[in-house]
Amino acid sequence: MNGIRKQWLFYPDYIIKTIDGNIWVLKLRVVCRLVTPKNIDRQVENKFNAFKEYAKKYNLHWGFVRDIDEELYINNTIYTEDMSGDNWIPLNDVLK
Repeated sequence: MNGIRKQWLFYPDYIIKTIDGNIWVLKLRVVCRLVTPKNIDRQVENKFNAFKEYAKKYNLHWGFVRDIDEELYINNTIYTEDMSGDNWIPLNDVLK
């Protein structure tokens, strides 16, 4: 809920099972390149933190996925709009 007691809902985009048997719940934050700014969701950080709490409560593998130059990156630690930090990891390095 936000400061005006409005509840915001969102749903994961993918639930996948990796070769090693882990189940991952993913939310994609990939937006059409014709739209600027790239991330147009004002609630994205709130959604990230709510997803993080939910995943911790139910012991889930999870992450937000975004792209840089046609490569996908995943984050499940601290949300930042800037993707140059260590919290955005190439998706292929995590999901094998």
